[in-house]
Amino acid sequence: MKLNADVLYYHLSQKYDVEYRKGSNSEEELGRPRYYSSEVADSGCLLLLPGSESPVGPGTYLCFQEPDLTVPESATLFLLRPCENSREVYNELQNIYDYYDDWENSCLQIVEKYQDYRSLIRQTYQTFQIPVCLVDNQFTIIASAHEENSPFALFEDEIQINLDTVNDIISNPHMRNLETARGIFDFDYDRNYKLYNFRSGGKYCGRLIMGIQDACFSGRDSLILGKLAEFVELLLQRYGSFQFTSSVQTYLHSFLSDSLAGKVPHSRDINRLSQNTGWSENHTYMMVYFLPEHRLKKELYPPYLVSQVEERWRGACAAEHQGNVVMLLNLSMYGPDKLPDFYQSLAYLVRDGLMIAGCSRTFSGLRELNLYFKQSVYAIEFGRKKDATRWYFRFDDYGLEYLLNYGTGIFKPEQVCHPALLLLRCHDQMRQTSYYLTLFTYFEQQFNMSQAANRLYIHRSTFINRMERIQELTRLNLDDYDTRLYLELSFRLLQEPEEAYSYPLYT
Repeated sequence: MKLNADVLYYHLSQKYDVEYRKGSNSEEELGRPRYYSSEVADSGCLLLLPGSESPVGPGTYLCFQEPDLTVPESATLFLLRPCENSREVYNELQNIYDYYDDWENSCLQIVEKYQDYRSLIRQTYQTFQIPVCLVDNQFTIIASAHEENSPFALFEDEIQINLDTVNDIISNPHMRNLETARGIFDFDYDRNYKLYNFRSGGKYCGRLIMGIQDACFSGRDSLILGKLAEFVELLLQRYGSFQFTSSVQTYLHSFLSDSLAGKVPHSRDINRLSQNTGWSENHTYMMVYFLPEHRLKKELYPPYLVSQVEERWRGACAAEHQGNVVMLLNLSMYGPDKLPDFYQSLAYLVRDGLMIAGCSRTFSGLRELNLYFKQSVYAIEFGRKKDATRWYFRFDDYGLEYLLNYGTGIFKPEQVCHPALLLLRCHDQMRQTSYYLTLFTYFEQQFNMSQAANRLYIHRSTFINRMERIQELTRLNLDDYDTRLYLELSFRLLQEPEEAYSYPLYT
């Protein structure tokens, strides 16, 4: 393995009193040392000048007294004291080259034996004691090796770079420039780092991060990082990825992306999805749309957010859409009774990530995902106007605003009417009750309980009992004008119950 002058100086300075004079060729990588002669002057090796020599030309020299240089600016010099033994120095240089060759051979064996990225990172740290980690484009740490209680912020956690650090990085206006950078480049955060980006299919997919402990030996660190990057590239070409996504999640991502693009799935597509993932038409779902909080001039970093939401909630599938992130949450898998917990967890995520989110109403079926995605978009549109201080917005809270502005628009009546009416219809069909008809009649009779009871041919106390039960089920506030208006419009949209439903009147 060839070494540059900075690497040689780093090791020589540990043992000798050496003066290092950099020339214009100091970044050139050099082969093992050889004693100077006119025959090896242009060999690309480190050349030893044990005594006084005739004038020498451009090159990298280790000498024990001031040499006679024909072109001084084109020569890099290591000047040792005359008392040093040239043979001992020569042997020490061979040991340095052996040290790096051993590391290179160990890394090659890791690649040839199809071992993992962690083995490469561990081997590098064990050899050089330089903190280094490999992360993917979602800030997941694929492999990391460093001292305990590392002073470097990017090495604080073992699984994922911590959220505060990620937010700082992705809020940086130069974030996108970091992803497009080629080769080895510097990055200043809490300390100095050297980075190397990897690309797969023309897109940024991850990077190596090395903590710089001494800026004086930056060239040595760059050589190690560059060589390590070569070995990582070999494994990446072999495995195709840093993270091996499950086939289930891959299938879900594809299905969600196609639906968001406007493709209506065929029955066979949904059946195949159910067979491969267990996600059924009968499950209950919700769409959530994440946007950056524009008042804070922040951008989303979709790859990271996708991984975060899928890890945070069981039954979540997320995909990038037009630079932002859309999540389909399977509430049947997450837990239908845990919806309040979900909203609380969502509030924490968007607040800490300086985002906002729009939530569709819950629904069943997988054929109209794009429509429910648009519900989440409308939730943000109306929520920003009406409740600007909130972190997330639910379409169900703004259904009236949507109806007043757009009518039914692109939606079916059941997709925009008051959710309490859908709940009552479902309850009536399952329990053979008549709560929907009872509430409808109450509105029809202009909120007169006696007239409504007479219209239904039931006693007034029976009607009151039904209304109390409706209140328990729906938590409706019928004293609120907007609630009554929304219910009235929804009754009109759904038509009178006798036209489409048959209920027992005396239940």
